[in-house]
Amino acid sequence: MEVKTKGRKKDSIEQFISQPQMFVENGLSQLRYMILIEGLSIPKGYDSCPYRNVVWTILSRIPVIPTQEYLSLISMASEDLSPEIQQKIRNDTFRTLMNDRQFHNKVSENSLIRILSAMAISTNHSTNGKGGYVQGLNVLLAPIAYTCSKSEPQAFAILNHLVTKQIPLYVTPSLDGVHTGLSLIDVILKIIDPSLSEFLASKFLKPEIYAFPSVLTLCACTPSLNSVLKLWDFLFAYGTHMNLLFIVAQLIKMRSKILSSPQPMKLLRNFPSLDENEIIKLSLSFVPELPEDLYDLIVRHGFDPNVPEELKIFLKNNKI
Repeated sequence: MEVKTKGRKKDSIEQFISQPQMFVENGLSQLRYMILIEGLSIPKGYDSCPYRNVVWTILSRIPVIPTQEYLSLISMASEDLSPEIQQKIRNDTFRTLMNDRQFHNKVSENSLIRILSAMAISTNHSTNGKGGYVQGLNVLLAPIAYTCSKSEPQAFAILNHLVTKQIPLYVTPSLDGVHTGLSLIDVILKIIDPSLSEFLASKFLKPEIYAFPSVLTLCACTPSLNSVLKLWDFLFAYGTHMNLLFIVAQLIKMRSKILSSPQPMKLLRNFPSLDENEIIKLSLSFVPELPEDLYDLIVRHGFDPNVPEELKIFLKNNKI
């Protein structure tokens, strides 16, 4: 995919993705490493990285859907989607990142409606009518729509890959993968910070109460948008499962305030603005502390329906 620079100087990552790669896996590994070490830059005069959409597409290893194919999905959606689903989509789109002017300067509500409608009709067809629209998809779409603001078909392709390949269990009617993720956060916190875990448990504060939005949206519900985009660079490079560790990292960063608060839920109701660099650093430090079989469950929880039962066995065997 060609990256248009409009006269600005390419940085090292942009130069790298502009070159043909003889060995795909080696190229992807190098790109992931560069994202971890250097991060995607924001050139002067830009409000975000102008080639991020290309990087996410490369990391997802997906072709851009032809415009005509995307338009066909929108046409089918207007005819075949039930009025109930169409209303669900519109009920969500108008409040997507409602107070974020940066987002709304680039992404219109009509664009969100079209992409989500195409997603709903595509899911319906691929699951023989058992799919559709799940609340929260609008927030998952937001960082993608912003990054791909000049190409709705590309935004659709990335969203479709995310929810059908990486976290399909997050968008089932009962949100199975989200609930499994919340159970895993509880276990991770017990291992990483037993004292904080015990304190929250003593206040009857389980992850289902305070972490549900962050799991469901891969932290896209917490400002700022630029911080979310940088966290998502990491998620696309190393796996969406790392979001569970991101959430635990946010709890660790709030640790002293939580432990000294008589009403910690007031703090947990709205997580503080994301400090993406510190969150990534903390998250990576957790990985060596986690048992390998638990980490394997974390990696698979978004797409493998066997994980909940395997987690029960892990907890029993390890007496957690």
